Amino acid sequence: MGISDDVLAEESLAEEEELISQYQQGKERSWRPGTALAVLGTGLLFLAAFVRRSVGPAAPIQQISRTVASLRERPLQTNKSHRHDDAVWDEFPVGWKPNLWCMGPVPHQLWKVEPEGTPLLVKVLSYNLFWWNLFIKRKGSWDSASKLVNASMKGRPYDVMGFQECRDPWRVLGAVGLLGEYDVFHGRYDTCMAYKRLDWKLLSHGFTEVAEDMPKNYYGRRGALWMRLQHKTAGHTLFFVNHHGPLSVNSGGICGGQATAHNLIRIMTDNAKPGDVVVLTGDFNANAASLTLRTLNNYLLQVFNGEVFGGIDNILSNVEGSAIVSAEKLGNGGSDHDAINAVLALGKMPKHKVKHPDWNLPWRVLRNNGFDDSKFWCGRMEFGVNYESYDGWQATIENVTKPDMCCRHCQANKRCKAWSFKQGPPAPPRPGWGWHILQGKAFPGSCWLRGLKPKKSERKWVSGLVAGLPYR
Repeated sequence: MGISDDVLAEESLAEEEELISQYQQGKERSWRPGTALAVLGTGLLFLAAFVRRSVGPAAPIQQISRTVASLRERPLQTNKSHRHDDAVWDEFPVGWKPNLWCMGPVPHQLWKVEPEGTPLLVKVLSYNLFWWNLFIKRKGSWDSASKLVNASMKGRPYDVMGFQECRDPWRVLGAVGLLGEYDVFHGRYDTCMAYKRLDWKLLSHGFTEVAEDMPKNYYGRRGALWMRLQHKTAGHTLFFVNHHGPLSVNSGGICGGQATAHNLIRIMTDNAKPGDVVVLTGDFNANAASLTLRTLNNYLLQVFNGEVFGGIDNILSNVEGSAIVSAEKLGNGGSDHDAINAVLALGKMPKHKVKHPDWNLPWRVLRNNGFDDSKFWCGRMEFGVNYESYDGWQATIENVTKPDMCCRHCQANKRCKAWSFKQGPPAPPRPGWGWHILQGKAFPGSCWLRGLKPKKSERKWVSGLVAGLPYR
């Protein structure tokens, strides 16, 4: 998930206790329409009725009786309508778009790969290694991750591999004797990739920054490591991209999910060539409920996804669905993520060797949402945006530590359909502390819960606010 998730892990218990305390002691301000009074007469004539409607000031503060612990025990509900089919989510918010470094132009559509040429099977791996915990804290746990990768290669080796939270790819592959077969790259922000040198020729490679974390979960900028390869015998060209996405989960970082997705696609349009097979892997810190994946699915086919945080580990490609030979979850090998892989068929391949993907998998794993840090994720989060929908039920909760916690409050209240959050003042200045540290240590703020999802005109760019949707 994060680059240094030990910090989040250590804070999880304290934050959960704080959330429970807020639910037991927090204050909710509600507005209710008054009851209508009607006076009806009898007889031949309809007597005039006077209806008195009173809408008073804020109702008395109510205590939220249920705790996070009790809510966590409720049965999971089947998703019904959260695919966000309304077009409001396919466009940028209304108003003046912020001038941020990661806000780029919208890329044009990618090409599709036709099943032509020499038959070739391409095997792909994506794996978040949980480095700080597995390799530093637990000293590699007897090379458990390396052994998992090696065991999954029986019958067919990987053509390309993408690792996230990976500080030393040579250690990962060297522990099981694979360095003699693969060339490896270590990019910024601990993204790594490898390709099978005996079968593929390297044409070009690089690293591109695409996103930046939100202040309250800030570890820096995020990017994608990429390479363009040509198969030495079959002649197919493969453009491989490996990405570790920004925090908070389902936010897309400070520029949002749409911008992050567009930046990833522009890596392909700028560096690949029409006809190339494109494969994108990674821990996106975004699942199918996010604007990131929703936008990417306009360009690429979602081949497979894991289950952690509702499916933030993904493999996507520009191949047709009929080109997916297999896809599987391999287990975690000591990480907090499962390794996932896929085999794609290129060229003219016999039909009996391919299968169609499970189109419902991304939505099925979204049911794995809870209220502790090991499971909870927000349905959608947008930095620098406000949902200005004031009709219907409203509630305010004060002293909320960060946007993620505001989303939890919304998630726990069935009346809540959307939320907005305004962070408190930044921390007092200290020598050596930049903007991100000051904002990351900012004081608690206000959480506004909404009873209706915003209309297109109500979703606006507003500096200093964060807004989003729950997922149930």
